[in-house]
Amino acid sequence: MPLKFEKNIYLEKLEKLMEYDLSSKTPSFAYVNMDGVSQSWVLISVIATPYILWLLFKLRKLGWLMSFFFFVLAPFCYNYFMVTSSNAGILVWAITLLNWAVFLFLLKSSYKNWREPYFKNKPGADFE
Repeated sequence: MPLKFEKNIYLEKLEKLMEYDLSSKTPSFAYVNMDGVSQSWVLISVIATPYILWLLFKLRKLGWLMSFFFFVLAPFCYNYFMVTSSNAGILVWAITLLNWAVFLFLLKSSYKNWREPYFKNKPGADFE
């Protein structure tokens, strides 16, 4: 008997967003206009990141939100307000970008375990 899971629309939206593959749609265009492709990837990430954060908030994954704040947003703000050297700024931007990519990789590898099983007879149902 297969295990059934409770339906969670926010988790399904996150799964749809994380599993969407856009890489196969850009290679032929990338050779013509590399700068436009990189700008489109930045635009997609600027739009998708707040949506991912909103879905994490709706799923009540506050640990993930705090880790995004400390590992991605804090270095970004530090670089924007505190760093004056251009070389150090480039290094902090690279660290921020790397942290963002690691955050998305870890999120993609762990959101599949967040589903809650649906039991016909829940534990403690005999006492209700």
